[in-house]
Amino acid sequence: MFCCYKSYKQRLNIKLGLEEDTEHTLKELKIITGIPIKILKEVKKRGKGAYNTNLGSVRLKEDYSKNDDLRKGKSKRLSAEQWSKARIYSFIYKSIFQCMRYKKQDLDLYDQIKHLYT
Repeated sequence: MFCCYKSYKQRLNIKLGLEEDTEHTLKELKIITGIPIKILKEVKKRGKGAYNTNLGSVRLKEDYSKNDDLRKGKSKRLSAEQWSKARIYSFIYKSIFQCMRYKKQDLDLYDQIKHLYT
């Protein structure tokens, strides 16, 4: 499937010198990043919540584009699990490379871990 940009998972894996499509468990992500599992689980929970309350923000499966048209329902979009995992990778990437100002909804969690990366 062609995509015009790299996902946060791919970007993180490239920065870490891993295969860009390598999947990681929460435990592996904790070991790699030092971010406590408790924080990663909260990001995941918030991702699932966002999926259920703001479906228009969830990317389409076919090309990962954002489409606010709610007529493109859940069957056309990433699953809640995929969306929450994407949010975890985004949180990690933006935390490590200090661009959390673009992820305002998780700033409270970032404040708990920013000492790891400053």
